[in-house]
Amino acid sequence: MNSSVCVSLQRLASVGLDAKNTVCIWEWKKGKILATATGHSDRIFDISWDPFQQNRLVSCGVKHIKFWSLCGNALTPKRGIFGKTGDLQTILCVASAKDDITYSGALNGDIYVWKGLNLTRTVQSAHGAGIFSMYSCEEGFATGGRDGCIRLWDVDFKPVTKIDLREAEQGYKGLSIRSVCWRADRILAGTQDSEIFEVMVRERDKPLLIMQGHSEGELWALDVHPKKPLAVTGSDDRSVRLWSLVDHALIARCNMEEAVRSVAFSLDGSQLALGMKDGSFTVLRVRDMTEVVHIKDRKEVIHEMKFSPDGTYLAVGSNDGLVDIYAVAQRYKKVGECSKSTSFITHLDWSLDGKVLQSNDGAGERLFYRMPMGKPIINKEEVKGQHWASWSSVLGSEVSGIWPKYSDSTTVNAVDANLTAAVLVSGGDLGVVKLYRFPCLRKGAKFKKYIGHSAHVTNVRWSSDLQCVLTTGGADHALFQWRFLPEEVMNGGLDVNIQESHGDSNSEESDSDVSDVPELDSDIEQETQINYDRQVYKEDLHQLRQQSREKKQQVGSLKRQKGPNQGLRLQFVHG
Repeated sequence: MNSSVCVSLQRLASVGLDAKNTVCIWEWKKGKILATATGHSDRIFDISWDPFQQNRLVSCGVKHIKFWSLCGNALTPKRGIFGKTGDLQTILCVASAKDDITYSGALNGDIYVWKGLNLTRTVQSAHGAGIFSMYSCEEGFATGGRDGCIRLWDVDFKPVTKIDLREAEQGYKGLSIRSVCWRADRILAGTQDSEIFEVMVRERDKPLLIMQGHSEGELWALDVHPKKPLAVTGSDDRSVRLWSLVDHALIARCNMEEAVRSVAFSLDGSQLALGMKDGSFTVLRVRDMTEVVHIKDRKEVIHEMKFSPDGTYLAVGSNDGLVDIYAVAQRYKKVGECSKSTSFITHLDWSLDGKVLQSNDGAGERLFYRMPMGKPIINKEEVKGQHWASWSSVLGSEVSGIWPKYSDSTTVNAVDANLTAAVLVSGGDLGVVKLYRFPCLRKGAKFKKYIGHSAHVTNVRWSSDLQCVLTTGGADHALFQWRFLPEEVMNGGLDVNIQESHGDSNSEESDSDVSDVPELDSDIEQETQINYDRQVYKEDLHQLRQQSREKKQQVGSLKRQKGPNQGLRLQFVHG
């Protein structure tokens, strides 16, 4: 992972989160590393190219600032000298100017001004707290700080104006600016809580909130309204957010006292159940986000919740390994308990008639219970041919194909089936969204993949009209919306404008290692067959590599002839 990235026209500088905080210089168009060097013994928070000196960079971090020179593939640093002009303290951001001048934002809210390696003066109390971001442009400089303020400075770093976003109409106490950009009359500011504000310099007293999102911890909780184009998310930041799938906008927000890890709409969409990290759950009225009940029967996180198809019961699965059943009409009185799991509950699904509940757990067990009491169904033959109201199970013959060979049983975090179109969407630890035929019975089934999330995909859901897919990213805190393009659309049967302003997804036919032809096994399969006990000579290696290349060519040819899920794909709409 990188803690900071800075791009010039031809080169990119990145700082790793490894033990040495390694600095790498890349020829980014070719993906080639030009130079590497140990960054510092402690965290680096920012790195910036000097636009006036082609081979000069500046980095800063915990109680240090460094000035770097790039010569060929040699990257050489020199530490800045604080001297007696300012205190030795943590530097959070940097920006370069003409004549070997560098400006930096300090943890105490001061701006330090450097000439070459030496600190020459300070601008004291430029901000009331740490300065997280500094941006240079033709007009001068913009800074943003923990005090919620944007300050503009001219080219000589003399103050121009100050904008306090905490005092804006949609501002709030504790708002902290983490990034700022200034172009002509327009300023963009990103906050710690994943908001983006737009400010017009001439109307600086009217900042516009153009983006909101989750922050802190991870985002796991996701559900869709049963009747309306709405989705709800809940996060470790203790907020629950209601989103419009038409306007791609936040329409309601409620702050809770505990981190939220699961959400579920009631049958008619009038109530919303929230599973908390402390083992409790809360039910809210959707119309005004007021509390109906708050119940705490478990000690560990509530990871999954599902209302029964007729809305009579709520199933609540916890990391205690138990699923509790509550009667909705009796103010969520507990009426049953499912207790056969030996590990934490991950997924729940009700049968279409509401008489059976299936569960997945962390031990890789798929169990069945009679509802509402929770009596275990031992004979699996009793549930063969069962019709399900939803399918989120990652276990069972119906979804054997979602598991690549040699994969860990926890790599797939969530699935959701579109039973009408007979397709399944999945999200996993590699940050990829996948689309399969459903059921997908064969191990290593073909799929189409879609890339967008920067971290593990934690949850996936089809919208109530089955026209789009919602996905959440655990660490990127993002909710993505994808349009589903069925076969009729791809074959010209439906009048849908695919060339709208929304960008197409970054999809591929398949990246499955398993071919449709049994004799063309994956490279992984080949490697497992090699006997490493014998001595391998250069001739043997050359022959093996040649065979591998030939088989890859055959596999590629077959994939081009017959793509998986022909005519089905997702298209990225909004994130």
